Amino acid sequence: AAAAGPGVEVEMRDRAGQPLQGLKMEGVLRRPATQAGQISLKFTEASPGRYVAKAGPGSGAWDLHFAAKGAGAELFEGERRLTWP
Repeated sequence: AAAAGPGVEVEMRDRAGQPLQGLKMEGVLRRPATQAGQISLKFTEASPGRYVAKAGPGSGAWDLHFAAKGAGAELFEGERRLTWP
């Protein structure tokens, strides 16, 4: 996961390094020290295995929490601290 300009980018790959395609992803950005400023994210697949969401967070550190569901019953969850200038 990475801060990508005015949004967030997440790459999803399997153990062999192949892109995971067709996932349904949602997430939320939260400030690490407070509940103020929570931003909900809806991801779209920009290219195979690369998911992006628009967000307009302020500068500083944000914690990303996301979940991705596959076509079957697979559920992938992740967290990452991101920083915007």
